Amino acid sequence: MRLSNRQKEILKTIGICLVLASAIVAPNIVQLLKPLNRHEKYRYKKSLRKLVDNKVIILFGERIRLSEKGKQLLKRIETEEIIIKKQDAWNGNWHLVCYDIPENFKKERDYFRSKLIISGFRIIQDSLLVFPYDCKEEIAVISQSLGISPYVAYLNTDYLPNQNNLINFFNLKKPKK
Repeated sequence: MRLSNRQKEILKTIGICLVLASAIVAPNIVQLLKPLNRHEKYRYKKSLRKLVDNKVIILFGERIRLSEKGKQLLKRIETEEIIIKKQDAWNGNWHLVCYDIPENFKKERDYFRSKLIISGFRIIQDSLLVFPYDCKEEIAVISQSLGISPYVAYLNTDYLPNQNNLINFFNLKKPKK
């Protein structure tokens, strides 16, 4: 399901509220989002209605909760917002991510691979990617939120057979030893 930015904002707001309390009492969830004017308020209500119609959120009485579909979408939104940062200086270590994710996690595997490539990783082999900067925590959070962490390994090394090509690819300066 493709979500608009407004729907993502609503989902994140609901997710934050649900973390703070097991169930929130919100007779008018739109007030939490503080729309600027009545047109914005209308747009938020319309977005909220679409989320209800698509069974992403469940409203019952004055309570609201995320459906399983909503929880999955919220995890995906949170995962999209994780940024794997390039650091100022390279310390000479290579950070490898390898995975053997089963076919029944195909969507998660494809998303994981594309997230790494978009973040600047270089593919060495089909399920082996390299990055010059430490990103262990980010990889752990992404793989955990996608439910594929048992199939993902994170390795460090100070030498790779083709590292001169990689140094050029990443535009790195060799560290002083």
